[in-house]
Amino acid sequence: MCGRYTLRNSRAVKDKHLLNIDASYNIAPSHEVLTLTSTPTFMRWSYNPTWAKTPMNLINARSETLNLKPSFKMARRCLIPADGWFEWLRTDYKKQPYFFHMNDSLFTFAGIYTEYNGVRGCAIITKEAIQNLSKVHHRMPIIISDNEAENWLSGEDVFDSKLSEDIDYYPVSTLVNSPRNNNIDCVKLFD
Repeated sequence: MCGRYTLRNSRAVKDKHLLNIDASYNIAPSHEVLTLTSTPTFMRWSYNPTWAKTPMNLINARSETLNLKPSFKMARRCLIPADGWFEWLRTDYKKQPYFFHMNDSLFTFAGIYTEYNGVRGCAIITKEAIQNLSKVHHRMPIIISDNEAENWLSGEDVFDSKLSEDIDYYPVSTLVNSPRNNNIDCVKLFD
């Protein structure tokens, strides 16, 4: 699962996508997030099938059921720029947050989107975590490399990017638990 992520490197976003954005250290569900389709656009991180009578507000979609579940049949594809994400390791006594990253490198998550009641909303596609990341959480977002982006957007299932092997992680403070906290302290190493 991916329930929080970052887009801290606003300079890389400007250089790559010609957009000025504020650095975000704690992007949470229901926030307006940068997505890439044919052009960069902002959508709500909250996916709803067009046929739903009440909002489902999905934030993740499993790659294993993407082509099977009715909820995703009408979905269109997008990319969601990021430079890190958070997962929580559950122990008997607490949930310790960890920050996953490739230093300051910008990458993109595989995503899907629809329009529900006039609002575009997206979800991040996840898969089983690779072995060295599964120590913290059993799921991870699918990372799409630049040379796989067009394939993903045109409908090809790209679920095994080699970029996943470049991800590192470390523990961070529980500041990230509240979406009101959106500053560099959310990604500082926690001792």
